[in-house]
Amino acid sequence: MRDRRWDHLYDRERQPVKAYVLERFAGELARELEAWPPPFVEWVSDELRARWAAGAAERPRDDVLRFALEVARLDLVRDFEGVERHLAADAHRLQTPAEAAALHLLVRLVTEKCLGLKEYAEGARLRREDLAAMLHDVERRLFRVTLA
Repeated sequence: MRDRRWDHLYDRERQPVKAYVLERFAGELARELEAWPPPFVEWVSDELRARWAAGAAERPRDDVLRFALEVARLDLVRDFEGVERHLAADAHRLQTPAEAAALHLLVRLVTEKCLGLKEYAEGARLRREDLAAMLHDVERRLFRVTLA
């Protein structure tokens, strides 16, 4: 008699390592961004923490979080002119100085985490473009719309 308890593993579709790493990282990053304030203690200096304390005080609006992910995407692909254009054109989305501080914290958190993954998982051969595309998945996880 054949043991069938492991048959579900044969039915699963093989997934490349890069896609698996990016999918898991997107889930972790989305969970970190949902919990406020995100764990940025280890990578932000005391000076920057004091400068941006207003941004960490309360959870930013969803629009600010989306804006931060857009800017982080541009930053990851090194489109610095695009970052400047985006910040200038969409500055009206930030309603308070605390939201501007939260934007800077979030962009820095996301880019540092992504570049840290790229450095840590160098065997997966992650490119900056892969990380920027993964941020779309993070956004989808954060702002999932469910219809009941």
